[in-house]
Amino acid sequence: MPVDAGPAATDEVRRRNTAVVMRLLRDAGALSRADLARRSGLAKATIGTIVGQLERAGAVTAGESEPSGRGRPSTPLVLAGRSLAGLGIEINVDYTAVTAVDLAGRELSFEERPVEAGGRRLGDVLALVRGEVDRLAADGIKLLGLTVAVPGLIDRGRGIVVDAPNLGWSEVPLADALRSELHCTLAVEVDNDANCAARAESMHGVAIGVDDFVYLTGTVGLGAGIVSGGRVLRGSRGLAGEVGHLRVGDDRHRCACGRTGCWEAVAGLRALEQATGVAVAPGEDPVSYAERLTGMPEARRGLREIGRALGRGVVQLAVTLDPRMVVLGGAFVPLGDVLVPAVEEALSESFTGSGCTVALSTLGLHAASVGAAVDALDEVYAGRRALPS
Repeated sequence: MPVDAGPAATDEVRRRNTAVVMRLLRDAGALSRADLARRSGLAKATIGTIVGQLERAGAVTAGESEPSGRGRPSTPLVLAGRSLAGLGIEINVDYTAVTAVDLAGRELSFEERPVEAGGRRLGDVLALVRGEVDRLAADGIKLLGLTVAVPGLIDRGRGIVVDAPNLGWSEVPLADALRSELHCTLAVEVDNDANCAARAESMHGVAIGVDDFVYLTGTVGLGAGIVSGGRVLRGSRGLAGEVGHLRVGDDRHRCACGRTGCWEAVAGLRALEQATGVAVAPGEDPVSYAERLTGMPEARRGLREIGRALGRGVVQLAVTLDPRMVVLGGAFVPLGDVLVPAVEEALSESFTGSGCTVALSTLGLHAASVGAAVDALDEVYAGRRALPS
C-alpha cells in the first residue's frame, strides 16, 4: 500500500507514491485527480502535489474535460512523457536492434543494423550505445534507463554476460563497461534476449493477456523467455530459459557451446542452413533469410525436418511447464505455415495433449529490443528512481 506523503516525507516515500500514480495512469489510461486519489488511497492534497511534480517533469498532461454531473467538469490526466524514454538494445550475431520507447510505452524510434564483418567486439557495442544515447540527447529526450539484451547466460544482478557462445563472449562485465563509457548514473541493466522478447510479447504482441507462455527466439541460437503467472521466470541464478541446450538431437549435432545434441543444433539457424542447403548471405538477418527460404520449394523437405525437431523440444517444455501458449519468434515466423502444424502435431501426440496454443510473434526482430526498452523504465515505475527534475 502507498504511504501518504506529508511535507516531511522521505524521498523514498515520495518516489513510491509517485510511482503508484504513474502505474495507474499507465495501466488504466486517463484518470482524474479524484480517480487517482480513490484508486491509490492517497490524500487528494498528496495527489495534487504529485501531479504538479509530474507536470513539471513533462510526464503527464491534461486530457479533454469531461462532464461530472455537478459543478465544474473533471479534467482527466494522461501520461505524456514523449521527452522521457527508455532505451533497449539487442546485441545478436548478425544484427543489432535499437528501440526507444517513451514513458507511456509508445515507440519513439526503431532501427536494425547488420553486424560488420569481424564479429562482435565490446568496443563496438560501447560505441553503438554511446551514439544512441547522444542521439536521443540531441533530440531533447531525457533517458530514464538502458537495458541491453544479449543471447546467452546472463547474471543480471552483476550485469555480467556469463557465457554467450554465439557471440564468443565469456564473463564480460557489460553493465560496468557501459556505465564507464557513458560517465553517468543512468540505470543500466543487462538481460537475456528471450526474457526481453517475452516481456514485449506480453505487453505489445500476440501474448497480451496470457499469463503462462513460452517465447522461442528463433535467431542464431534458440532461447526461451518463460512467463509464469504473468511474470518472467528467471530461476535461482537468473539462468532459466536456456532451452537451446536441452538434449533433443544426438551426437551428430554439435552445438556452438561445444556439446552435442543441443536443441539449437537441430532447430536453430545453423540447422536451417544445413537442412535446406541454403546459406545465410553476408549481412542477412535471420528473418530475411527465412523469408528467402519461403520462395524456394526445394527447401520444403528440410523445413519439415526442422519442424519435427522443433516439435520434439516444445513437447519437453509443455510437459515441464504446462504453458497456455508457445510463441515462435524470429526466423520461425516466416516459416510458420510449415513449423506451426509440425509443432501442433507433436503437442497433440504428447502426454499433455493439445491444450497449448502455438502462435507466431507479431513483433519479429523488434521483440527483444522493445522488451529491453520497457525494462529500462522499470526502475522509475517501481519507485526506485525519481524522474529527472
